[in-house]
Amino acid sequence: MARLITKFKYLKPDERNHFGGYAEYIATREGVEKIDESKRNAPATNKQKQLIKKILSDFPDSKSSLEYEDYRKDKTVGAASEFITRMLEENADEMMHTTTYADYIATRPRAERFGSHGLFTDDGVAVDLKKVSDELNAHTGNVWTAIVSLRREDAERLGYDNGSRWRDMLRSQAQTLSKNLRIPMSNLRWFAAFHNESHHPHIHLIAYSTNPNEGYLSEKGVMALRSSFAKDIFAQDLLCEYKKQTEHRDALKVQSREVLAELIAKINGGTYDNPQVENLLQALAKRLAVTNGKKQYGYLRKDIKEIINSIVDELGKDERIAALYDLWYESRENALKVYSESQPERIPLSQNKEFKSVKNIVIAEAMKLGLPTDEVEETDEPTEPDCEPTTEETESPDPPPPPMDEYERTVADADKGNKWSQYRAAKFMLDRDGEHYDPKKAVEYLTKSAKQGYTVAKYMLGKLYLKGEDVPKQMLHALHWLESAVKDDNQYAEYLLGKTLLRGEDIERDTERAESLLHRSAEQENKYAAYTLGKAYLDGDILAQNIDEAVCLLNLSASKGFAPAQFILGRLLYKGEAIPKDIKKAAEWIDRAAAQKNPYAAYLAGKIYLTEDEVKDIQKAIRSFLIAAENGNDYAEYQLGKIYLYGKDVPRDTDKAMYYLHLAAEHGNQYAAQLIHSIKVNGNWMAALASLRLLGHMARIIQNRLEDERRGRENSIDRKLLRKIEDKKQAQGLRQG
Repeated sequence: MARLITKFKYLKPDERNHFGGYAEYIATREGVEKIDESKRNAPATNKQKQLIKKILSDFPDSKSSLEYEDYRKDKTVGAASEFITRMLEENADEMMHTTTYADYIATRPRAERFGSHGLFTDDGVAVDLKKVSDELNAHTGNVWTAIVSLRREDAERLGYDNGSRWRDMLRSQAQTLSKNLRIPMSNLRWFAAFHNESHHPHIHLIAYSTNPNEGYLSEKGVMALRSSFAKDIFAQDLLCEYKKQTEHRDALKVQSREVLAELIAKINGGTYDNPQVENLLQALAKRLAVTNGKKQYGYLRKDIKEIINSIVDELGKDERIAALYDLWYESRENALKVYSESQPERIPLSQNKEFKSVKNIVIAEAMKLGLPTDEVEETDEPTEPDCEPTTEETESPDPPPPPMDEYERTVADADKGNKWSQYRAAKFMLDRDGEHYDPKKAVEYLTKSAKQGYTVAKYMLGKLYLKGEDVPKQMLHALHWLESAVKDDNQYAEYLLGKTLLRGEDIERDTERAESLLHRSAEQENKYAAYTLGKAYLDGDILAQNIDEAVCLLNLSASKGFAPAQFILGRLLYKGEAIPKDIKKAAEWIDRAAAQKNPYAAYLAGKIYLTEDEVKDIQKAIRSFLIAAENGNDYAEYQLGKIYLYGKDVPRDTDKAMYYLHLAAEHGNQYAAQLIHSIKVNGNWMAALASLRLLGHMARIIQNRLEDERRGRENSIDRKLLRKIEDKKQAQGLRQG
């Protein structure tokens, strides 16, 4: 795995040391500039070895550098010189005043220059080297310095072999620098220079506050900066590792459920031979049976949590789960290695917050033991339709169904009157792909469970009668059961009933009650309710428009991971119409939605990364367009075709270009079809693109004129022309189809 090496330190104004021991070598060293290339591969000289010994003694952390790694592997003149040069440079700030240091990093050999020197800072700010030197010379507060280094092969692969790329990265990290140095943005001063060394290109960074009393960088802050830099530089590499982590985590959860179901079945059948685990599960089941309230880990007493933790740790000893946990940790450690020298100690499964859901799986499975049970918290959540276009609502997938004998046992318990088993039996019977599908019988069991007060059964009955898919739609029954669940403070019933009353479909619209119910559900952090109410406030069609409240609710839903909310919030920030424009934040939210395979978000993310200079990244654009294309977005296919046809930011590939253009045309994209036709007619793709650009330019002129006319004479615009304008907006990603 590639690595990012960083060194952070600060200089107190009264502690600027001068290391005379190095002065002679600095003046006479076999520097990269002077080294005889014919001797580069010769064994390191005694003088070099002596100086390296001194450096390691004076600066022990120099052993973690990439240059020292290279020297240890191959103790040649060249490797020794690279290490000595880097260490003297890395510690030059301690050997000279900061003003001299600024001059040094800005003007030394191989410092990439932006004008007369190599120093750069935030966007739109010209750097006067003399002014910076004078300011540093007069500064009475602390000054922080850092060096960020890559191996040459990684720098070239990732595009960090030039000063412009490093400059863009640091500019995007200014807020992060401000936060972790605890310096307000208005007072933060930072300057950097890129040194294009042959083996390890790197940047030098200087940062301080205009207020000498401000600023503090903790160890936690150093790690946060390293992490932030690494995530920016190694985005693609880390994305792969994070994906692996997610896959291993999800697999472990499924495996835990399967292992526990197997154990429970054996315990109930009297065939389990591990008394420790059996006793723990029996103890947990007994405690849960007499515990009121929610049966979720976070709501339980400390002593019950301790039983659950013990079960989880025993579960972690199962070779199947242990193997998956090891794989998850390996992926996590690979990601950390990119920017951290040390690895945190591995912790038991029960202590890992990433696997909190395993504890709730233990609770759910323990309640299947043949003991008297109360209700278990139901986790089945309704999902809101995608925002554009509107699609049918679907349920979140349930975990894999238990084996056949479990179904029979569940039905048997249900027939004995157990309300939870009645609900669970109904779930079996509502599985359209299962062999027990029987919605009529399911309604009977749900009704029995609901009449015993099981609130989730009430909610499910209301939902079934409302949707009218498995059973005939009956609004009176639907409202009865949803209202009953609402009285139990069921957040999903509040959401579903509120949404129904808001839309007024098959029922008289009641905006006041709908608003109240959705607020109640959103206050319980229901992401679907927060999204629905926020969207209604934003649109202003049904409820009075309230932008501030809309943004607040959409933020809540988006922070809970709901892709449509993330998309809308990102789009608002991108357009800057209802709220201040913020391209970077917009890209972050839209990226999150795109990662969940939301095709509209993925397409818009691609457009932003393709066209917006602030965040322009052709590889991210392509990745986003591919996600959208895989989910049937023909405009993304069209954009991919153009990218490979132009060959502006990526190598031209006419085969790929024509593949995506034909794909888009087959999916009905008229612009792709037009471009393909133009290429065939002209016999030359460059001519075709030129004609398409001309048409696009003319379309924009016409569009602008029509927009002006529409403002003055709304009713005088031809409907066909308006349709063309809308089609053009859609093609440009300004409006979704």
